[in-house]
Amino acid sequence: MRVRLMLAFVGLALLLMFAFVLAPVDLRQVLDYAVGNPFGMVLALLAYAGAFVLRAFSWRQLLRERVPVRVLFALIMGALFLNHVAPAKAGDIARMYALAKRGVTGERAVASVVLGRLVDLVGLLAVLTASLVLAGGAGGWGRVGYPALLVLGMVIALLILSRLKLSTRFGAIGRHVNRLQGALRETTPSALLRSLAFATPAWVLEAGILSYAGRGLGLELSLAQVMAATCFAILVSAVPLAPSALGTYEAGMVAILVVFGVPAELAFAAAVSTHAIKFLYALAAAPFALREGLAAVRKGETRSDEARIEV
Repeated sequence: MRVRLMLAFVGLALLLMFAFVLAPVDLRQVLDYAVGNPFGMVLALLAYAGAFVLRAFSWRQLLRERVPVRVLFALIMGALFLNHVAPAKAGDIARMYALAKRGVTGERAVASVVLGRLVDLVGLLAVLTASLVLAGGAGGWGRVGYPALLVLGMVIALLILSRLKLSTRFGAIGRHVNRLQGALRETTPSALLRSLAFATPAWVLEAGILSYAGRGLGLELSLAQVMAATCFAILVSAVPLAPSALGTYEAGMVAILVVFGVPAELAFAAAVSTHAIKFLYALAAAPFALREGLAAVRKGETRSDEARIEV
């Protein structure tokens, strides 16, 4: 984890240096704007935090157990930090583990995180598609098609998995999969729709960071264009090619902003500035990861003590 965090810092520093070389005036303009408009930065960060609050409410709809929203928000913040400093999607595994330590069955914890990810992706594609329509970005349609087919394939795969009958010879693995299938089947369509209703507007709020950086660069971007660029950058960065999606996020955002007529240098400066703000926000979530990790360990020790007493 320490090595990955160092690589993320080095990668971000290199991107910032590259941006200063390509567009030094533009990047300094963003910094000057941030110094002169701290209230706007606070509003952008509050909107970004609000997106994760909505995702906590979205996750809550997929759980039968009454887990407080504040706990789910803390787990999401901890996962955000881990996803930036640990390999793969370690934050999602940590969320499953922490939920299981709080009394949620392991299968329900896994099902809620998997379904939550799928709902989040559907909401992302919905906002991206709507924003492209409103922005008139015909050039972006081809970029949406393949991810939409991938989501459809994931939905079909989950439906098949939830109803697939495993032979009893698979033993313990088969029993765990059967319980996971039961948890997937217990999730009602109405719960998925309620979850989607919270997850979709979260992407609108997340676009506030780019809106702020764009104003600092003097870009005349509509809300639809800002949302399209943000959603597509996140969609592209879902492919884990580098720590903290460094490079892939910028490539996705630049590709869409150029379609909207933004010069490549300005688009790159906007992408790097936006990603830097989000990266620092993720690092600021480290206390949530530490607190929830310690809480999960304490709960595990308490359960072990109770088991020994019962024996």
